[in-house]
Amino acid sequence: MKKIKFVLGIHNHQPVGNFKWVFEKAYEVAYKPFFEVMLKHKNIKWNLHSSGMLWEFMLEEHPEYIKNIKNLISKGTLEIISGGYYEPILSVIPDSDRKGQIKQLSDFIKNKLGYNCKGAWVAERVWEPSLVKTLADTGIKYTILDDVHFMAAGLKENDLKGFYTTEDQGKVLAVFPISQKLRYLIPFQDVSVCINYFRQLANEDKDIAVVMADDGEKFGMWPGTNKHVYENGWLDKFLTAIEENSDIVETATISEVLETMKPSGRIYLPTNSYFEMSEWTLPSAVQNKFDNFVKQNEHDNEVKPFIRGGFWRNFLNKYDEANNMHKKMLRVSNKIQNKSVPLNSELQKALYAGQCNCAYWHGVFGGLYLPHLRNAIYDSLLKAEDLYNKKFGIKSSWSKDDFDCDGSDEFLYESSQQDIYVDAQNGGSIFEFDLLDKKYNFSNVLTRKYEGYHKKLKEAIENNNVTDSQELTSIHNDAVKVKEIGLEKHLVYDWYRKASLLDHFFNNDTKYEQLYGVRFREEGDFVLGEYKAKIVSGSLELIRQGHVWYDGSHLSVEVKKVIKPLKKNGYETEYKIKNISDREIKFTFGVEQVFAFSEMISDDMGEFKNKKVWERKDKNLGMNIKLTSSKPCDYWVVPINTVSTSENGYEKTYQGTTVVNVYKFTLNRNNSFSFKIKTEVLNKK
Repeated sequence: MKKIKFVLGIHNHQPVGNFKWVFEKAYEVAYKPFFEVMLKHKNIKWNLHSSGMLWEFMLEEHPEYIKNIKNLISKGTLEIISGGYYEPILSVIPDSDRKGQIKQLSDFIKNKLGYNCKGAWVAERVWEPSLVKTLADTGIKYTILDDVHFMAAGLKENDLKGFYTTEDQGKVLAVFPISQKLRYLIPFQDVSVCINYFRQLANEDKDIAVVMADDGEKFGMWPGTNKHVYENGWLDKFLTAIEENSDIVETATISEVLETMKPSGRIYLPTNSYFEMSEWTLPSAVQNKFDNFVKQNEHDNEVKPFIRGGFWRNFLNKYDEANNMHKKMLRVSNKIQNKSVPLNSELQKALYAGQCNCAYWHGVFGGLYLPHLRNAIYDSLLKAEDLYNKKFGIKSSWSKDDFDCDGSDEFLYESSQQDIYVDAQNGGSIFEFDLLDKKYNFSNVLTRKYEGYHKKLKEAIENNNVTDSQELTSIHNDAVKVKEIGLEKHLVYDWYRKASLLDHFFNNDTKYEQLYGVRFREEGDFVLGEYKAKIVSGSLELIRQGHVWYDGSHLSVEVKKVIKPLKKNGYETEYKIKNISDREIKFTFGVEQVFAFSEMISDDMGEFKNKKVWERKDKNLGMNIKLTSSKPCDYWVVPINTVSTSENGYEKTYQGTTVVNVYKFTLNRNNSFSFKIKTEVLNKK
């Protein structure tokens, strides 16, 4: 029997834009009590990574926490781990930003804690081989990844009891595997189960180091864990058991393992993340098939290591909204890279804050589905863009660029006041509408789409097998929790991306009540159709000759719309619908727009007939949206609600509001119907 080294790693993080009360709650129920228990066990060594904004919170709100951190560092029982300051997915941001983020956090830790970091935490353990050189170039000696990364390279569980080296372009990095088994045991299983596992490893009678590195929030923030870990004393009992079994296990910092053990060999790890992430990033339509395949092979230890789903970048395919944020971030970053901008400048920090990973994806946590997190990303990116414009200047203009990297150009209007981005390939729609002075994107809504876990929710509701219990549970189990009843009414899916200036030719029998549930018949091919676009005298002209089903015939119709940005926040759109068929056609035509208001109010649902003006106040934002039609029309208004899963259960989330200007008219051959819609944002105190 030989004593093993147990490496305990804690990763603490709260997203940019999360509410301050969430930071405080996390501190009170997780970070603080965890530290208090660790202080009782003075000889237990552990490792801590916290994101930069969480360090800032501690410095400002809880300096006693920082004091205790310094105390443990001085005693040699705590190692601090660096990483990206704002916890970005390092592999999907520009290389210069990767290095800048790591340097910013390492410098912060050195200046505020007096500690020189040797390691870096890779957010969500999203790994791509190019990170080796990035990390090594910033002075990083090691990182920590999941054991599935190593198994995907052909290693077996028995090989993962130490660390390996890897390299890229001759740059060397040590990589430590995180034990999935320990991640699932700690803190959910009885302490004796963990100690028995350590004893089993010690019986192998060789140098062994095992790593358990995971979210600090699972020690108090996850449902039921505060009571289990602290009130019932799980953590104290666990550390006491380690001390009482010092003949088989000792705790160690990662640097100590590097200094006292030799690497197990050299390895080249494939692109990967932790296993659950590889499932979440798959297209929703195949997630259940993948889940079934995993269950069929979960006991096949020869096959299981090679089972994995997609990788992180596929979130940018799965969700247009995630791709939109990512490409906006790249656009702002590319502007800044072309100028000499200091690392710690307000401009550079705003860009980095806009790279925080949490709002760019969705798994068991809310992530992308949480509007306040997406708003925080746009707030940061628009702040950076506004600062850039003020420092380096900008001329109001339209330009063509393949913004979303789909092989076709989008048309982008940018000024010191606002950004209006138009996708001519998809309905000639506005997919981003930014107000730079307010740092707000009014197009920041989320399209309602089918998620793989909706099948599980539907089955549970049908079988009356749901619960609102907040008792202890791992987020990885199969419990179906709901935060409110009646969620099935909101399992509604859009067949097109929610954007503005989408042109609907409704069936003439369509009623307002059909809009929320997307139960209307679309007779035209314009919503998803391509518009020919050209820039004309400061405006964008979009034309499509398409077809409308009417009275059993496929008839030709032309839609022309000209988008003219206003001098202040907003735009005016001039429409001309022309019947170019050889028959008379009766139309029910709707122009859909979407607006990301801060919260849902009664004004977000209703049918308003024969009006020219519709106005919606948003007291939280201090802004009103005002739509003015040159001709009377009906306004159909419905909220956009999504149903998603989170660590606390399934929930409904208000994403924004859909407003459709509905016009009824009849056109003979070669006749036209014209009108204008002015979309304004008014500042209100």
